[in-house]
Amino acid sequence: YVEVALYGTADDDFKLLLVSEHDDIMNNLKVATKFVERTTGLESEVRLINGGLWLMQDDFKATHPYSPDDYNNTSPLEQWKSQHPLGLQTITQMETKGPLSKEWVRNLLVNAMTSLSVSSLDLIDEEIQIQEYDDLGDGCVLMATWSEGSVFVLWDGRGHVDINLFAYEGLDSQKVKHFNYLFRSGTTLSTVLYDEQPRGFGRVV
Repeated sequence: YVEVALYGTADDDFKLLLVSEHDDIMNNLKVATKFVERTTGLESEVRLINGGLWLMQDDFKATHPYSPDDYNNTSPLEQWKSQHPLGLQTITQMETKGPLSKEWVRNLLVNAMTSLSVSSLDLIDEEIQIQEYDDLGDGCVLMATWSEGSVFVLWDGRGHVDINLFAYEGLDSQKVKHFNYLFRSGTTLSTVLYDEQPRGFGRVV
């Protein structure tokens, strides 16, 4: 079942409804809409298709295989060159079956921050205060921000911890992994998810 809108002027807009049991309805639809456009001068727009799936063709061989060089890469290249990364953000999820507490999680964060040698996390020139929010649910949220970055730690009150670390400079994959290693030191926490992405403008990826 197919609904095709045909329009030209405001007075002759209408819908063409097609129902077919033919397996090749998609190709027939293309032929029919082109014929209607050519004979009536109207333009067509397919609004709805129910069914009409392409048939599986075993050992299908394309008549003209396409390679990446066959496509226009101008727009993607412009977007790629327009990127301006300003910093790095990492998301780490850790889990454990062992016991945790708010005090323990806070001490883990303090240990990781004071032991990590990253210029943007240098505590000598700027004192970083860790704020704690524990008035919702069983866990807590720890937040530490400074002029060059931030780190947020979410503990669900059980065995799951999220770490969101961001810095404008001085941060790379190795230093983040070292930070996470220091955070879980002395615990049975293990990393179950790790993701990193640049942050900036120009659709940075």
